[in-house]
Amino acid sequence: MEEAPVPGSRVRATTKHGTLTVDEIAAMQPGMARLMDELSRRYWVLYYAAKEGNWELASYMERESEKILKTASAARPKYRDDIASFVRERLGPIAQAIDAKDWRSFDSAYHRGIDDSNLYHDKYNKRFIRFRLPDHPPEWFDFRAR
Repeated sequence: MEEAPVPGSRVRATTKHGTLTVDEIAAMQPGMARLMDELSRRYWVLYYAAKEGNWELASYMERESEKILKTASAARPKYRDDIASFVRERLGPIAQAIDAKDWRSFDSAYHRGIDDSNLYHDKYNKRFIRFRLPDHPPEWFDFRAR
């Protein structure tokens, strides 16, 4: 026999800072705006890392991008199928190009990812959101390969 769920307001977790209910923990989870802001910054770094031949940093940023999207999928299940498609069809080829250290394939796959992100924004009535790759790398990274 399956047990009835316990209301989140009654389930508590204790940390060194105090006690929180599951509902309070759920309310702290990032929404898509916060997650997509982080994703766009990592996607920006990813491009310039690959462009400079720092494939290790590019690989790291690609993996971190996947983690962000995994969190987004859990936080907003209505996007789950499209997120899975994006990871498979856009980040997958990017990761393959990084593994092969193939700039031309990477550049092509990367820009297809931008195009698809805009299609998803359209699909979810966020036509006003358009990712644009800045024409310069972020200033807080040294992109030289080590």
